[in-house]
Amino acid sequence: MPGVPSSKGCDACRRVKKKCDELKPCSRCRRLQIMCIGSGQQRFKFKNAESQLTKQANGGRKRARAVVSQGKILANCPQISSQIPGNELAASFANTLTMNDVRWDITYYGAFLNEIPRRLGSSVALDASVKAVVTAYPYFRHQNFSPDAYMEYCNSLRALRESLNDPVEAQSPNTLCAVYLITICQSWLGRYDDKLKSHGEAIAHLLKITDLRKCQSSFEKDMIVTLTVPVILEAVVNPRIQMSSQWWEDVTRRFSVAPCPRHSNPPRSSNTLSTLAKFPEWIRRPDPYIPEIAVVYLTMRDDAERMHQYLGHWSDPASDSFTDSTTLEHCRYQAGYTLVVTLALILNTLLRAFDSNNTVLVTEAFSFCDHIIRQAEIACRYRPLGAAYISLCLVVGCSTAEDPQQLAHLQALLADYSTDFKEINWIERVMWLRASFYNHHLRAGSNRNTASHYEAGGKLVEAAWGEHNRRPESCCIM
Repeated sequence: MPGVPSSKGCDACRRVKKKCDELKPCSRCRRLQIMCIGSGQQRFKFKNAESQLTKQANGGRKRARAVVSQGKILANCPQISSQIPGNELAASFANTLTMNDVRWDITYYGAFLNEIPRRLGSSVALDASVKAVVTAYPYFRHQNFSPDAYMEYCNSLRALRESLNDPVEAQSPNTLCAVYLITICQSWLGRYDDKLKSHGEAIAHLLKITDLRKCQSSFEKDMIVTLTVPVILEAVVNPRIQMSSQWWEDVTRRFSVAPCPRHSNPPRSSNTLSTLAKFPEWIRRPDPYIPEIAVVYLTMRDDAERMHQYLGHWSDPASDSFTDSTTLEHCRYQAGYTLVVTLALILNTLLRAFDSNNTVLVTEAFSFCDHIIRQAEIACRYRPLGAAYISLCLVVGCSTAEDPQQLAHLQALLADYSTDFKEINWIERVMWLRASFYNHHLRAGSNRNTASHYEAGGKLVEAAWGEHNRRPESCCIM
């Protein structure tokens, strides 16, 4: 039979053995401005139980004892199972997912996170990573981390390393999910290790060794697609991420969805995952792909124009509410539009390397940078999570801008946004991407004037940030 603890206090009060008034939120949590989880919640503790079964044989009563396992009791009591200690972690994570403030909504990291609670208990690494996220999240909101958050983070690393040492577990989708959650937690804590690899590299490595044929459930498919997109985007600005063309083809063949119609409502990008997967290769070696790049650029430019017109139907958000559906829709659509503009700007810069006298491309590049600046200023109210994509867009802007005033504006915005997630070295990405574009200009035989713009811009970037601001970027996972 279940034994019922007397305390119905919240997790925070119970952890430090303080009296809880069981309000929602309780007075202590409200005073300390921390997340109040489990206040007033009845907790059950199940133990192995024995039931007496009565059997009648030969006209007499015989008693037989049957031991009923805890697992069978739980299977027959679904209405209670959600309260057992083994599911307390799932309840805490589910509670974290209910945050609908766009500034702190962790489903920004992927809708598949909603499926994680039901998978808990099947992987030590996944359980530990969820525990780390649940513990760190309240402190992330208030930027005041406790030793508990760091302890659970270290525990998750320990559990993950044990899973990675197991050849079977290393290829499990649960382990891949655990890596993703730990990178999220690491970005909140701002921790890094000089000797280890970056987030994107760690995820890319596990994506390469994951057996995609075994990813059949909707959770696994959504997770693969969700993780593939940020790996592609980081590969655009991080030369250390190298994925074979065969792997990209395998992923896009198995998990690509149909492109949005050109005239969908609301307008969306009509490009597919397979097109996006080509960007890293195009940046590294654009020469053989210029005709294809030109076609994709025209499509993205048109998509960006239609999306900009639709976005213009919204007035600049001025409401203090961050939880209503209109705000959420604006935040998500603005993110999609800004990323399309950023990708179009990359293709524009590659095309200008081979057609430096094309004044239309120059004008469009300036306009794209202006749009990125404008959206970065508007999205500032959605920081940190609702605007986490902006830093990548600003990196591309800083890498392509030729106008000194525009470049200075982009640099100032990037310096500001960089304070949200301190462990990412955005400056290093700007330096590498700008150098790549500059080399393409030189190699393609562009005129001296255009190349000098890039060289001057590169010197402005170095003067603004300098070598002393650089530090190794890495993560503590692998």
